[in-house]
Amino acid sequence: MFDLFGETSVRPMGSITTRRLAFDRPAESPLWAEIRTLCCRTGDNGGPIAKERWEFFAKLWVEPYERFLPEWTYVALFEESVVGYLTGCPDSRKFARMKAWRMTLPLLLQIVLGRYRHTPGAHGFVRRTFGLSQKAERSFSRELRRSIEVDYPAHLHVNVDEGYRRMGIGRRLIENYLGDLRSSDVLGVHLFCGADPVEFYRLLGFEILGSAQFRGASIFSLGRKL
Repeated sequence: MFDLFGETSVRPMGSITTRRLAFDRPAESPLWAEIRTLCCRTGDNGGPIAKERWEFFAKLWVEPYERFLPEWTYVALFEESVVGYLTGCPDSRKFARMKAWRMTLPLLLQIVLGRYRHTPGAHGFVRRTFGLSQKAERSFSRELRRSIEVDYPAHLHVNVDEGYRRMGIGRRLIENYLGDLRSSDVLGVHLFCGADPVEFYRLLGFEILGSAQFRGASIFSLGRKL
């Protein structure tokens, strides 16, 4: 387990190990670079996104966790290379406020000033930020989203390299994360996903809290009490 002094223990899983990252971002920078790459290689429903989107995509989906909550990220390593990761947050509402002021607003300013004017994904980010296009989570009712904030305040994202799936890596990362959430007295954890991974999460004790349609596809909110 990870303690407040930045030490970690390694949990063996055959030739694959999993561990929690430390507060010390510079010390973990090679792993964060690999997490960014893996995020982009699995960001399209488990497959790779277009190469020209990688920089901005990783900035949106990895950088907030690296900057604000690095100690709530977990990695699976094979020969010191990242083959799976989990980014998490024990208090989603607090995290959203922090991200809005310290990342979203500065990033909007950079876009306005032209830095990302022609970067794929930047235009969609601006539209979502100003409510001109809907975020997937907004497809669920306000009542459900409020209930999730209270009863399932933590959230997670997990991705595993294609060549290492169905080996129990995702399960191990999630179990490690849930154990640390319990130790921090967190009430519950939630996530949003498409139809494909729903059964996987249900096997881990998550229940379906709601379903909705987003861009012609079914999406689900799932939660687990701790």
